[in-house]
Amino acid sequence: MVSVVVVHSWDDSQKEQVMDFANRVMTMAKEKKLPSGLKLISIDLGENKNMAVCHWEVDSLDHLMQVASSLKPTWKIDAFVVKNVYKKGLF
Repeated sequence: MVSVVVVHSWDDSQKEQVMDFANRVMTMAKEKKLPSGLKLISIDLGENKNMAVCHWEVDSLDHLMQVASSLKPTWKIDAFVVKNVYKKGLF
């Protein structure tokens, strides 16, 4: 499993679509209906910004992006594997 950060950014005109997308993904996560190999850790919405950051644990970045594209997002998505170098409580 790898840690992945996905950054979503959108125009004001796309806000409703983005929120629908986020709600579908959150519902799937809560109901444990995400595809095997995908685990949603958190979603952070930028305050007064058209941006969101999602943290995932996934079997591969390609798998996550294939599933995301099947939901047909129309806004900008940047996704990348991350390596945690500091976490409070570990030191």
